[in-house]
Amino acid sequence: SKVWRSYSKEDPLGHLSFNEYDYLKAIQSSAEPIRLTDLAKELEVSKPSATNMVKRLERKGLVKRLSCTEDARSKRVTLTEKSRLPLMSEAEIYSVVADKLRAHLD
Repeated sequence: SKVWRSYSKEDPLGHLSFNEYDYLKAIQSSAEPIRLTDLAKELEVSKPSATNMVKRLERKGLVKRLSCTEDARSKRVTLTEKSRLPLMSEAEIYSVVADKLRAHLD
């Protein structure tokens, strides 16, 4: 947490629940905007649960839903810049922590 505070003036994702964070990481790991159905499968939850969580994350401005070009009934979900940038910088911070730990190991 000390490293995080020193490298991040404000943690925009710090207020998230574990489940919200888990959804963001699953969306981030998808190579392209992920279908709601696939997101539900990935997280092993029901489609209504995934829909409710995506709506919550959308209200917070962290994700956006897009129309699916292959199926007009389906929606795809992608990160917004508000969540994408902090999630990317998170990897850099964890790398710093790993380097500091590695320096103390023999």
